[in-house]
Amino acid sequence: MVRTRAEGIKKAVPRTLTGGKREGILSAVMGRLVRDKLALVGLGVIVAVAALGLFAPFLVPHDPVQVDLGQKLIRPCAEYPLGTDHLGRCIFSRVIYGTRVSLSTAVLILTVIIFISVPVGTVSGYVGGKLDNMVMRFIDILLAFPGLVLALVIAGMLGPGLINVMIALSAVWWVDYARIIRSMVLSVKEKEFVAAARASGATHSQIIYRHVLPNIISPVIVLATLDMGKLILTISGLSFLGLGAQPPTPEWGAMLNDGRPYMQVAPHLMLFPGLAIMLLVLAFNLLGDGLRDAFDPRGDNRG
Repeated sequence: MVRTRAEGIKKAVPRTLTGGKREGILSAVMGRLVRDKLALVGLGVIVAVAALGLFAPFLVPHDPVQVDLGQKLIRPCAEYPLGTDHLGRCIFSRVIYGTRVSLSTAVLILTVIIFISVPVGTVSGYVGGKLDNMVMRFIDILLAFPGLVLALVIAGMLGPGLINVMIALSAVWWVDYARIIRSMVLSVKEKEFVAAARASGATHSQIIYRHVLPNIISPVIVLATLDMGKLILTISGLSFLGLGAQPPTPEWGAMLNDGRPYMQVAPHLMLFPGLAIMLLVLAFNLLGDGLRDAFDPRGDNRG
């Protein structure tokens, strides 16, 4: 039976992760992940791409922003492995440096989303009552708007730039995480080990940090990994529309937009940035699917 994305994530909630059981379950998860070849391929690609971005200054043959109109629109050759763009800039150097921009921006956005959604979802689900109702109604209002459209509106109001894109996407995406986290907290707080901790005199903060958060971290990791690909696509899409990275910043979506007028005469201007986006998004999807299946051995493999 085909599992939906939300079902796969929710099923990843461990039953009772306490003490030594947590280490045993994590060891089993790592064992299942290591046996998943596609997940390992995705992880290998992500590590390789991250390494390329980290060591970009030592790997690129040319300055990624240096303009040389005498070398414009050169096809791939020995000096320019991926050719040059309409301003004579080395596409290979720009793609490698673009790794830094796309990957770091997605990671920062995801970090902000988690820092907002985890406290909101945890407190809302644990406290319940009027506070939970108020938070959920606010989230329902935000979810009534299409996420991408709302992000476009916010980014358009703030103006073009990567910082504004980060603000727009963070403001839109945290609500999905908060709702999922809240539902997991509602499930975990009814478990016997939480009741036992409460009966033993543990404070609410101790219960949250020692029992609730450790039991919801694995599905949050799965969700974040799956959403990395979506974030990279969205960041590239906004940059393609002119709302993200601005010239001369080497960013994959902006490179696609720069190469659009020359698609017929120099298709390599769009081909290589597009392939970079596709490869990285596919890698995160493979790793995310592998993590989901590793945390949820009850489901059909790659359902």
